[in-house]
Parts: sequence; structure tokens; C-alpha cells
Amino acid sequence: MDWGKAKDYTIIFLVFLNITLFLCNLWLNKRYVITDEQIRAVKTILDKKNIKTDLCDDMPVEYEPMAQLRFDKYSYDEINIQNIFFGKGKTVKRTSDFDKIILSCEDKTISIIGDTIEYKGFSAGLSDGFNREYVLKVCGEYMDSISEIFDGFNLYSVNSYDNYFIIEYVQEYKGTYVFNNYVKFKIFENGEMYVSLKYFPVKGFYGEKVDICPADEALFIFSGNVKEILNLDEINILKIERGWYFNDFEKDDSIISMPYYRIEIKETEEPFFINAYDRTFENEINEDYIRPVR
Repeated sequence: MDWGKAKDYTIIFLVFLNITLFLCNLWLNKRYVITDEQIRAVKTILDKKNIKTDLCDDMPVEYEPMAQLRFDKYSYDEINIQNIFFGKGKTVKRTSDFDKIILSCEDKTISIIGDTIEYKGFSAGLSDGFNREYVLKVCGEYMDSISEIFDGFNLYSVNSYDNYFIIEYVQEYKGTYVFNNYVKFKIFENGEMYVSLKYFPVKGFYGEKVDICPADEALFIFSGNVKEILNLDEINILKIERGWYFNDFEKDDSIISMPYYRIEIKETEEPFFINAYDRTFENEINEDYIRPVR
């Protein structure tokens, strides 16, 4: 056998194989990317239904298969929560009301209700005016303390209204949002502040990766359902992102979340969710939070 020729043939074969694998990988990656044509098409559909959006350059365009995510339940340490919102060494009054624990300190209160923490207090003086920079500074000070106990939270959205801001931080796991883990601030111009915190420890992936729908399809599903719920002439989409989410009816000893698209609109304070596996529309809208467009 001519070993020199055999070696050359082997090298040629390996080069050809690498080129083939590269092209296959390129094709597979392109397969899970929304095209400009798809974006324009869904924008046209939204416009016809008077659903306004400037998200065409910001929506998630990739939609590779995703696995589910597992969580543990979590019991909050009351001392840690007190230190975050009241500061250390404060005198705290503790009361309970059925499944609610209430912690009070001066004019501030913390309510621990199952897996949710709700805080009511006041922000610092408005010496520099009530603006985005101010509210982010206030939130950042709290998030420094929160992040010492609950890690992975990143700034998700900042939305302004007539006399208040809503700022939300959402946890990321391996570069993807975990929508059930969040810290949400609502800060009013008069200094009144509300904070809602929810956290479940992530255990890791669950099951095999499964195909998900693209973001343009999620927007199409949203457009076919939202008008019936809100009954508004005009709707303004602020944000759409992909991540993991589970609702109250899916929680048990082993919490499993699925991939969802989360859609925020200006007319409500609560988001909408589209299941990226089975393409179902879900919402947790409280009608008290619906505001008309001005």
C-alpha cells in the first residue's frame, strides 16, 4: 500500500467532512432565524389591527429548540428580607394573618405571601428630580442588597407613566430569562414605593430540547387574542422576550417550566405569555391595571 497517497486521501476526506459539517451547521442555524420578510409580514398584520410596535429591530430573531427548566421551592429567611428592605439592626414587629407574614418597621412594611415578597415604603428625597436616572439609582441600591442573596438578576425594563416608573429586574440562567424570578419596583413621584420579589432556585434543565415557535408567530397569536381581553381601540407593544415561565396551576413538588414568550404593552402593568411549545395564549391581567391610551 502507498501510505503517502493514503495519508493524502485521508486529509482530503477530513477537509471535505469539515466543510460539509460547517455548511450543515450553517444551514441548521439559519433554519431557526426569523427572516426580514417574516418580520415585515407580522408588522403588517399588527398595523391592520391597530397594534403599534417599534420592536422589529429588537425582537428575538433566533428560536432554536429549548428544553424545560426545573426549580425548587424556596423558603425566605425573614432576617435576610428585613435587612434588605429595613436595614440591619432595626426593631421589627412581626404579625401573621392566615398565610401572610407581615413585618413592620416605622412606616415600612414587608408582606411574605407564599412565594412572593411585597414591600411598601418610601424612596429618598427627589433632590435631582423625578427621572429615569433617579429611579434607577434608587433601585440599584436595593438590588445591591438583593443580589447578595438572590443572584443572576439583570435590568429587564424601565417604563414611565404619568407620575410613576415601573422598573423590573429578571433573572437570567445561561443567557435566557427566567420570568418567574423577578424584582419589580413601582416608584411614584411623591416618593411612595412598592416592590414585589419572587424567587425559585433553578435546578437545571429537564427533558430533551424541543422545537419552539418563532417570535413573529407569538406576536400573531397575541394579536388574535388581546383585543378580546382588553377591548381597546389601540394597543402599544413595549417589549417581547423569550424565556422560561410557569403559572400557579403547574406548580407542585417538582416545579417544571416551559419556554414562553413574554409580551409587555403600555396599556397594562402585567405581561402576557405565549407558550412557545404549544402556542397557547395566557395572561394574568387584572382589569384594575388596564389604562386607556391618551
